[in-house]
Amino acid sequence: MSLDWKIRISPAEKKPYEFKATLLLRSAVDASALNVNYLYGDGDLAVFLEDLGAAAPEIWVLLEELHGRKTAEILVDVKEEAMEVLARHAPEAQA
Repeated sequence: MSLDWKIRISPAEKKPYEFKATLLLRSAVDASALNVNYLYGDGDLAVFLEDLGAAAPEIWVLLEELHGRKTAEILVDVKEEAMEVLARHAPEAQA
């Protein structure tokens, strides 16, 4: 089983983080629909998205978009195995 997710990347409002990733079901429009993960910068964001199943070309396009504007979105087909990535990045697990 896999889930279609839209991940919205925007500036973090929490220091020292650069980005926050808001995870949405593909059809969701509410930014608080699921979970927010805080990421340090381009490298951490790229690894996180790759772990969720995003392809490198789409990740690079997203990073380029973020250098020109504040927010960008990427669609990811999250497989069951990737759900543990989300669990590891849960806000409660981050100190």
